[in-house]
Amino acid sequence: MIGPANNDLTYLIAWESMAERERLWGQFMADPEWQAARKAHVETYGEVVQNIASSFLAPTAFSAVR
Repeated sequence: MIGPANNDLTYLIAWESMAERERLWGQFMADPEWQAARKAHVETYGEVVQNIASSFLAPTAFSAVR
């Protein structure tokens, strides 16, 4: 709610492996419908985001996320 990251959008996606992530993210980015929607947005409003940062997390031994 405050500070320099108060306009950040954070979302988590679970991948079975880095190979799956590369394959599926590549398919998403190459999707003609996504490309057309992004292009239309950029032409009307400008870039969708200023910066994208990716982090890869692993659950701890005591995590409920598995």
